Amino acid sequence: MKKLKEQLQSLTFKQKLEHIIEYYSFHVIGAIVIAFFLVMAIITFTNQPIEILSVRVVKADITSEQTKGLQIELEKSLIKNDKEMLSIRAINMSDVSNNPDSLLTIQKLAAEIAGKEVDVLLVDKDVFQQFNEDGNLYDLSNFHVFDDWKTRKYPSVKDPGTITGIDVSNVPYLSSIVTKSEPLLFVVMANTERLDKVKEFVNFFNE
Repeated sequence: MKKLKEQLQSLTFKQKLEHIIEYYSFHVIGAIVIAFFLVMAIITFTNQPIEILSVRVVKADITSEQTKGLQIELEKSLIKNDKEMLSIRAINMSDVSNNPDSLLTIQKLAAEIAGKEVDVLLVDKDVFQQFNEDGNLYDLSNFHVFDDWKTRKYPSVKDPGTITGIDVSNVPYLSSIVTKSEPLLFVVMANTERLDKVKEFVNFFNE
């Protein structure tokens, strides 16, 4: 700054102004560029859709193609505007032991569940038993829509008075992911933070 003052002493006012503009132009341009990118980042963040529900279909011989129809129907029923989104992903348990990529997918699912990023699981009986033994499933008796259902209900291993799984194989909207003669079980993660949207999903079964 002292050096700049010395340089300006012998200059006219116009020359001083031009010199200052030239001296600070790099800093001004840098500040403008930074401000631009900050504004763009804020706009991008605020325009990103919010995930309102996360569903994982975890069973043997399931494919992403089978879950597409369910996602379309759920989006019609649950999505209210273009700032909302939901995710449904298929996790095939058939080749976990032989496929390293499948094993990584299971590990990712575990991390998502721990991070409260998964709300609902649609699973076969074998997968249900694994989750049920862990004791991390929500009590489905809190959803009164199931009170009159004649389908089989599965209790918690740790607390037989708690319902942690229910057979939804006969729900028409789920027909694309049902394997004949095998039950498809609906479970909710106990740590979900989007229970209101889970309730909407449950009401969707009766539409």
